[in-house]
Amino acid sequence: MLLKASLPDLCSVLMIGSPGIGMLEFEVSLAKDYLDAGETVIFVTMDMLPGDLIDLMKGFDIKLDESLGKNLFIIDYHTSLLGSLEEKKSYPRQEVRSAGDIEGIMFNVSSIAHEQGKPVRIFFYTLSTLFLYNQSNVVLKFFQISASRVRNEFGTAIFSIHDGVHDDKTVNHLMAIADGVIELRFDDELNRMMRVRHMRGVPLVNQWVPFEIKANGNGHAHPLLEWH
Repeated sequence: MLLKASLPDLCSVLMIGSPGIGMLEFEVSLAKDYLDAGETVIFVTMDMLPGDLIDLMKGFDIKLDESLGKNLFIIDYHTSLLGSLEEKKSYPRQEVRSAGDIEGIMFNVSSIAHEQGKPVRIFFYTLSTLFLYNQSNVVLKFFQISASRVRNEFGTAIFSIHDGVHDDKTVNHLMAIADGVIELRFDDELNRMMRVRHMRGVPLVNQWVPFEIKANGNGHAHPLLEWH
């Protein structure tokens, strides 16, 4: 099943995905939809280097020559976690901006949003990485403040987190803060399934539906999302 993306404006969405489900690919395909519509996209890399994200985006036919530094921006938090300057690759500031700590992430988001105009679409991949390097209360506070700021000032935020690696209390807290929750998982036959668990202000049928990651002409995929 091929689904089409239509997230509400001015909202914060928590995407929860099972390991190996293709959550990053899912989010890159959503980013492509926004870029194709001429919107501004910010991608915050927390557990991958900007070069790896750029390579993946190339596989999704995102026209980086036309988008990167114009209406697509990357905020690199992951490099600061590596602790080695040897891992750092230089990019033009207008394309990739460095964040040395979690406070720097929202500083850069705010800067880009004011430069480009609003609304902006922001992807945070992933909160699970923040939990590895910070205490839980610090990450929860970051999520609460960031979700509120994006909703009230900037546009739409999609925060991702890996399923099964955090305690239920933490995940429930995140879900309570978010305006909406999207879940991706495998069924018993290892088919990919998704559901919109809830979305504030949008009536939904809370049921699991199949989705696929199908290869296109260059061997990559575009999993997309739609609800009414």
